[in-house]
Amino acid sequence: MMKSIFVTGTDTGVGKTVVSSSIAAYLSVVKGLDVGVMKPFESGIETTDDRGFDDTRALKEASGSQDAVNEINPYLFKAPLAPEAAAAEENASIDIDLVTSAYNRLTARHDVVVVEGAGGLLVPIMEGFFYADLIGAWNAPVIVVSRLTLGTINHTLLTCGHLKSISAKVLGVILNDTEGADDIASRTNPAMLKKYLDVPLLGIFPHTPGLFERGVDRKRLADLFARNIDCSVFED
Repeated sequence: MMKSIFVTGTDTGVGKTVVSSSIAAYLSVVKGLDVGVMKPFESGIETTDDRGFDDTRALKEASGSQDAVNEINPYLFKAPLAPEAAAAEENASIDIDLVTSAYNRLTARHDVVVVEGAGGLLVPIMEGFFYADLIGAWNAPVIVVSRLTLGTINHTLLTCGHLKSISAKVLGVILNDTEGADDIASRTNPAMLKKYLDVPLLGIFPHTPGLFERGVDRKRLADLFARNIDCSVFED
């Protein structure tokens, strides 16, 4: 079994947290693995004392991890910006070695660690260092999350093309139906992507409004994922 899975997106707002949490729940609940999670950088959080229900906590609850929140999420910023810009707003500096040390501890402790990125591959973490560089440094297999609606063909092919250019292992693409759309683009996009992608299209995560309204139901997440996504890529 691979030691980590890095979940990236084609853009912000495509539903990486829902998919990352569902992968963590599936691997934990269905496969019976000891699953760790990581959100290396999270932005748009006002206070560390009362974080509310953010990406980090969603991942933690979905996986059943007992790891400390500040280990799952080493860097937390108030401004809803890319890590480089958010750090600059707070006159903070980012130490990639610190993040990598946390990642190494988590992968040593768990059977597998699900890592959620932010935005897309070319979101800058620090000057001259992007999420794509983090994936390369960790040699982590990648799941790409993309929207189902208009524009996804270009964004998905560009993202997968860049991952190929850096020799990253792409496990596949998951389309996320964030809008419950039933238009012609949403109906035809999966077939068009299958035609042009050279990595597997693993399925469509269904529109599930209010999925986290009452917290995380790990079994429901795992069931949704298993019913709609080709999970054979997680067997290696």
